[in-house]
Parts: sequence; structure tokens; C-alpha cells
Amino acid sequence: MKALGPDLANKVNRCSLDSGRLTVVAESSAWAARMRFKLAEVEPELREVTPGFRELVVRVRPRQGPASTGTSGKSSR
Repeated sequence: MKALGPDLANKVNRCSLDSGRLTVVAESSAWAARMRFKLAEVEPELREVTPGFRELVVRVRPRQGPASTGTSGKSSR
């Protein structure tokens, strides 16, 4: 996503446009906050170059934790 510049663009995990909603998924909450500020600055330009653009959403990628084993991790002694 060129609008973010190279540093922020490298932290985008996914970007999609669906029914006018541009959704950007960031690597972490810190990067998401930076992206929100930058995208707010360039939103007028995005509207010009993206047909149907109506709304901008920035989300944080869910963390990938260890596989669930179905237990709470507590000992059953």
C-alpha cells in the first residue's frame, strides 16, 4: 500500500476493499495506530484513486498462540 510509505507498508498483513470498506490489517496495535494516523492524512487521495471507497477500517492481526488442547492449563491433582 503505497499511501503508507515503505516503513508502514511492510507492517500491513492484509488489505481488502469490500462494499466500499477498505480494511487494513496491521501486524500489531502499535503499527495499527500509526497506520490510522497516516491513512487519515491520505484519505482524500484514497477517495480519488479508489472507486467506491466509503469507509476505512484498520484492524490488528490476531495473535497466533499455541494450539488449544481443550484444557485450562491447570493441574488436575
